[in-house]
Amino acid sequence: MVDVIKDLQLRTEYAADEENHIFFKPLDFELEERGLGFHFFKYMRKHSNKIAQFIADTEKEDTYQEVLERCVRAALHLNNRNLTKEDVILICSNNNQFTVVAFIASLFLNVPISTLDPTLAILDFNHLLQEVRPKIVFVIPEVVNKIETSMQNAGIEAEIIVIGESDQYKTFSSFLKPHPDEDTFEPKQVDNIFDTAVILLSSGTTGFPKGIMLSHYALMSQAVNLIYTNNLNRVYLSYASFYWITRIMSLTASYKIGAANVMVSKFDPQQCWHLLDKYKVTDTFLPPPYGISLVKASRPKNIDTSNLITLSISGAPMPEAYFSKLRDMLPGTIISQPYGQTEIAGCATWIDVKNVKQTLYIHNKPNSIGMLLPNIMCKVVNVDTEKTCGPNEQGELRFKTKSIMNGFYNRDCSDSFDTNGWLRTGDVCYYDEDGFFYIVDRIKEMLKYKSWHVAPAMLEKIVEKHPAVSQAIVIGKPHDEDGDHPMAVIIPNESYLGIIDEDDIVHFVAKRVPDRMKLRGGIRIVNSFPMTPSGKIKRVLLKSMILNGEI
Repeated sequence: MVDVIKDLQLRTEYAADEENHIFFKPLDFELEERGLGFHFFKYMRKHSNKIAQFIADTEKEDTYQEVLERCVRAALHLNNRNLTKEDVILICSNNNQFTVVAFIASLFLNVPISTLDPTLAILDFNHLLQEVRPKIVFVIPEVVNKIETSMQNAGIEAEIIVIGESDQYKTFSSFLKPHPDEDTFEPKQVDNIFDTAVILLSSGTTGFPKGIMLSHYALMSQAVNLIYTNNLNRVYLSYASFYWITRIMSLTASYKIGAANVMVSKFDPQQCWHLLDKYKVTDTFLPPPYGISLVKASRPKNIDTSNLITLSISGAPMPEAYFSKLRDMLPGTIISQPYGQTEIAGCATWIDVKNVKQTLYIHNKPNSIGMLLPNIMCKVVNVDTEKTCGPNEQGELRFKTKSIMNGFYNRDCSDSFDTNGWLRTGDVCYYDEDGFFYIVDRIKEMLKYKSWHVAPAMLEKIVEKHPAVSQAIVIGKPHDEDGDHPMAVIIPNESYLGIIDEDDIVHFVAKRVPDRMKLRGGIRIVNSFPMTPSGKIKRVLLKSMILNGEI
């Protein structure tokens, strides 16, 4: 760790533009100019004798040398398919022994990677496969049928390779056989470090899910921030699949410093407590529902968590009561709530754990998302006046950084930026006199149920298929533990006035959507929606009126 920090040539002073209330913290660091494939290749060779991953489900472990050998072989066997950087490889897998191999092997060939979480519903698979149209799909056996169905629905053809056993398709084990060229192998060099390396599917601030294109530079620089803030040390535990930017950010960072990753396929709170002890975990990253589950499960007796330096809770706000209980259950662990977005390839605010002043401050600021990370510019903007806000003034959080996305895959992304090129996060925040940031609301349409995105546009189209509904707007009804409960605000068809059955609409939707999109917030019937002069629905005003009982 010490050598890595020396290599970063740290500069820690703020270079904030105080007059215009713009924050920036510069950090000099070295990147692998040949691309992310070379990044992994170089550090796996450097840390060859260290443990790269503990496989919790099977109690196996792999050294970096063993992982490197598999990645090289997989890349060589993939190479005869004539893939280019214009193609896409899709990975749909939980965290197992070979997920990382498929991921890194694709990077070795400089082929962009997209990912799906295997727990997503058919509705998501259909849309997301249509978005990226992959040439190859690496998939675990449990969801092969779902992939087949979704490929047919999306009208695409791709080679299916099963990570596990299969009687019908080629299995990943065939990619791990010795290859005559493995001793002389080197990854393919990128043309430009800002070329797209990964395409992650997210809904951004509005609309349907889109493929967010992230560069080699973005992923490596965000890994540096994770190392710089000391939020990743010797042993890292995360339940995020490769569908989430947190998994890719932590993987890229851990390989750089030679840390071990604890790979586990699904979350169980009781098991999590024991994994923290068994593998002497130093850092873990959990979404709020998992953190709440840890509290509810209670800490088992004779569990040693003295090695746990940091616990990061992110993906949605966590209720302060549970946050406080976690602190009591994990004495000596620094628990924080960083903030990030896929559009910037990771986190934007966090706590620098080795900065004593910050760690003391965060203890008294439990609702804070931390301070701005290096090499990201940010400002808070009043959305009505477009003026930059000062301390304790609420406005939209906006960013500029070299880690910004390359755009949406085959889609326009101009609505994601303001006229001056700042990324619009859609989150309302403020910062205090000490430079700590706080999220207070969302102006973006996107909802989150238990940290999973819920796209109102997708849900609205389904609600409007009910014969009683003329028009629907979906908003989020706040819930202490779950985040947002989707609520449908509807204008009924005239023939149903006075006889509409709200429960029938709720059940109608429930049969057609995944669990996270169910209308847990219920139905609200209105005569009209508030509109702008140009004919657009004022969603923020509508939500405010509904939640305040004004309509």
